Amino acid sequence: MAIPPRSVSEHLVRADQLCLFDCERDWTRLPAGETLPALTDQSQVLIEAMCVFARERRWDPTTTTLSVRTLTVLLSWIGAEMPIREADIRALRRTLYKGTGNRALAFLSAHGLLAPESSITSTERWVITHVDQYPDHIATEIRVWVQAMRGLGRRRRKPRSWKLIQNHLYAVRPLLDTWSARHRSLRDVTEDHIRDGVREVTGSAAHHHLAGLRSIFGMLKSERILPHDPTRGIANSRALPLPTPLRDDQLRGLIERAEDPRAQLIVALVAVHALNVEEVRALRTDSLDNRAGTLTVVRPRGRTRILYLDELTRTLIVRWLRHRHALWPASPNPHLLISSHGAHAANTPPLAALTITNTFRRLGLQSRRVRSDRILHEATTTEDPVLLISLFGITVPTAMRYLQAAHPHRTTPTR
Repeated sequence: MAIPPRSVSEHLVRADQLCLFDCERDWTRLPAGETLPALTDQSQVLIEAMCVFARERRWDPTTTTLSVRTLTVLLSWIGAEMPIREADIRALRRTLYKGTGNRALAFLSAHGLLAPESSITSTERWVITHVDQYPDHIATEIRVWVQAMRGLGRRRRKPRSWKLIQNHLYAVRPLLDTWSARHRSLRDVTEDHIRDGVREVTGSAAHHHLAGLRSIFGMLKSERILPHDPTRGIANSRALPLPTPLRDDQLRGLIERAEDPRAQLIVALVAVHALNVEEVRALRTDSLDNRAGTLTVVRPRGRTRILYLDELTRTLIVRWLRHRHALWPASPNPHLLISSHGAHAANTPPLAALTITNTFRRLGLQSRRVRSDRILHEATTTEDPVLLISLFGITVPTAMRYLQAAHPHRTTPTR
């Protein structure tokens, strides 16, 4: 019995088709195991171009097969006359073809057939998503705080970063979860509620709790959403512990114990040059000056710090760049450290912070402890805070804390 020829999908997006309303496609409604609609001639040309695109970038056979399959599903149902929405591709990746959407995004972007999402950062998306989880009235109050933090409130204020908003919201989230289940509005939260909530945690967590609550309630009072600020009478007593050195056995052979060229470079940047996680992620290939032997670090608010590279770090950078080129020779990602996820992603993301954190976890350490040990070691060789500030880009109070830890008999405590 002859198999009937496949027909073209009746859901193809036409060039002259107008958008009635915007919504995300539900790919779970696709019939499981059913033959896909036939590809148009234009779509077939794109599939062949995708195969060439993959060969030029040396994708492995499995990645190529899955990526071509993802593109085939998209083109068979949507067509190639109009740019495909990035949201539709990510929805397909989440539901049916997990982990195969980034290569399709990169290919479509290179051919001008990608309709990208709005330029919203992952941090901003996190804030919006978590605020939306609260009951309507409390969510509305928190949105007023977010808008005021971004400089869009009643009074003129310097806009605060989405990262700071995320940090505050993350710190107070357990308390907000509890209060939203018991109260209709943040107006009902009293000073006793806040004292009880902060008392349940200790150390730096209590400090972050209170800092976040002060920001929220103080801003809502300023915006005339709340009649008073219940955090105003609560003192913030936080004792900053002095830095302590790591044991010699924890540091011995640290770089050699890292598993691959990327991990070795990450460890060197933290252990030798005392970069923090965000500084490591922000490094770019165009900030490396091989002739001068320097690497420019971009810091918050546009500040920069120039690293003068030692021979070991230069060797590790060269080794990593060769390894990176062997894996992803045509990657457009400008960041120095990348992964298979971001090598060909259309939005060229930096290396995930969790990847850096896990690099040190596999060595039985924390990146912040390794960085702190490096600064403390330098502080033992000097009593000049200016040297520490210029070498590591730290603040004056931080430099004095390290000097106090390194020379307790020669320095006075800083407040």
